[in-house]
Amino acid sequence: MLGTGSSGEGHLRDHAKQKYIGSSFRTDALSDQKYLEIQGQEFNCVSNADIIWGMLEPVRGQYNWGPVDKVVAYAEQHNMKIRGHNLIWHELLPEWIAGLEGKKAELEQVIKDRINTVVGRFKGKIYAWDVVNEAIDEVSGELRDSIWSRTFNYSFIEEA
Repeated sequence: MLGTGSSGEGHLRDHAKQKYIGSSFRTDALSDQKYLEIQGQEFNCVSNADIIWGMLEPVRGQYNWGPVDKVVAYAEQHNMKIRGHNLIWHELLPEWIAGLEGKKAELEQVIKDRINTVVGRFKGKIYAWDVVNEAIDEVSGELRDSIWSRTFNYSFIEEA
């Protein structure tokens, strides 16, 4: 059966050819040996959920790089591509962002700082980024209500 490696059919990553096949990955999974075994055998790509803003920078200007660095190291050890997920999202924001509601210039700077800091740290290690995630509401098809849309309307998507 494909994916188990038990009948000589190989692993998913062996059949992916020039495509990436993977999953989201968080540091807490590093303690689950079976998960790590399957992840390393089957996938050639990983998306790191620990980059989400509220997890990475819970206090303004103070980054918690440890979890992200561990996932990046695991991916590199297993010859996996890494997709950065995500830089700007309406969910899982650090609490301090709410205090910037309506402060356009300051929010612009915060976005620039986040993108430059995070992308700069992982330059050459992360092959692609989900820069703005889920900006459009899946039900209405309109711009999702968020601190970003209330402050910038659509312009935050292009600016990011």
